Amino acid sequence: MSDNTDLQQKFVTPDGKLFDTKAEAQDYQRRPKIQEALGKIVEGNQDLVDWLTDNRDAVTDSFSAGTIKRVSKSEKNKLEKALKAIVEANDPKFAFVAENHEAVLETFRWPKTTRMNDEEKAQAVKAELTTLADGNEEVADFVIENKDAILESFEAGKVKRAINDKAKEGLARYQAEQKALREAAKTEAEPAAKPAKK
Repeated sequence: MSDNTDLQQKFVTPDGKLFDTKAEAQDYQRRPKIQEALGKIVEGNQDLVDWLTDNRDAVTDSFSAGTIKRVSKSEKNKLEKALKAIVEANDPKFAFVAENHEAVLETFRWPKTTRMNDEEKAQAVKAELTTLADGNEEVADFVIENKDAILESFEAGKVKRAINDKAKEGLARYQAEQKALREAAKTEAEPAAKPAKK
């Protein structure tokens, strides 16, 4: 009899590809739509379309150079998978990480970054993109010039959840109530006008 601890849940796309997470399966299914959207910006350069698609997380991250970086859900999932692989490898060289994998996952943070002005940020973004593009400054400049269109293309194929009309109305009512409360508090806080001296 086999041990049930070896069971794993997988997500299968219509073409039969297997993925560990639903997000990975959805990303795989979105790829043609992302490439189609990028193809409209990068006319006739399939290599650049492929490069942008393959590096979309890194390209997106490069635009946040000089800002405080938080660990995203997808990054945490990638770290968790990597740590799981280390544990399963059962290699004595990785024993310390394997023994402390839960603490590593729980406490992982990106290093602190120094605050930058706009010019320094622009230089940092270009440097990151140039490094990512194996030193090709033309690619880095193209990505910077077309930043908004490229980032929008990366969102292609994402299903946007429709917001319920009742929820919209409730939110608008709540915001109006909060605004009224703030106005009332502000009025109460203002000192009464002093009578003019005779």
